[in-house]
Amino acid sequence: MYKKLIKFGSFGFLLLLTNCFEIVEEVSFNRDGSGHVTLSLNLSRSKTKLNSILRLDSINNYEVPSEIDIRKHFKEITSTVENTNGISNVTNSLNFNEYIFSISCDFNDVDALNTVISNFSTKEEALLIKKQKHFSFDKTQNTFTRNYHYDISRAFQKTRMEDRKVFETASITTIYRFETPILSSKNSTAKIAPSKKAIMLRVNAQELITNQNSMKNQIKLQN
Repeated sequence: MYKKLIKFGSFGFLLLLTNCFEIVEEVSFNRDGSGHVTLSLNLSRSKTKLNSILRLDSINNYEVPSEIDIRKHFKEITSTVENTNGISNVTNSLNFNEYIFSISCDFNDVDALNTVISNFSTKEEALLIKKQKHFSFDKTQNTFTRNYHYDISRAFQKTRMEDRKVFETASITTIYRFETPILSSKNSTAKIAPSKKAIMLRVNAQELITNQNSMKNQIKLQN
């Protein structure tokens, strides 16, 4: 879904106007592998600039979207999520004062989350996700795995030079919460909370592009 937010429609346009944004992925897992997920796009650090730009008709040869355009684009994303098997209680929030946009839902299992991501991917990427799994949860080993299959560096090379600044200070943050304590994490940059029941990983977009860091992780939970 990240690529859908970044590459297409009104949200993609907003990101091209600012190099200061954060995508936050929050997932709360139950013991049986079901849970709740929230994906947010936070542009609040650029709200002053966006307030000025959104009053214009166009800028840098781009047509400036209206609030109606942005709401329509977000509605399309929400509709796709709602029509996915194993997904329920879909809600969304559009805060045009702070420019924070989010979508949340419950999932029966991680395969439902994989299907959601596949619906926003190319055929090639969808096949890769089906084979390797973006998210997986081994109930026997009590292990949660987070993979990442997108080649951002290749996509980055295809962007125009003047648009590449969008990645300068952009970041992706993942926060995973569990009912049982975390025993270990394979990604050394991830931070486990003092309670041992939550873990956070913040990755700068430039680090992903240059392969200096990864969103991949394997989290071992206590039985």
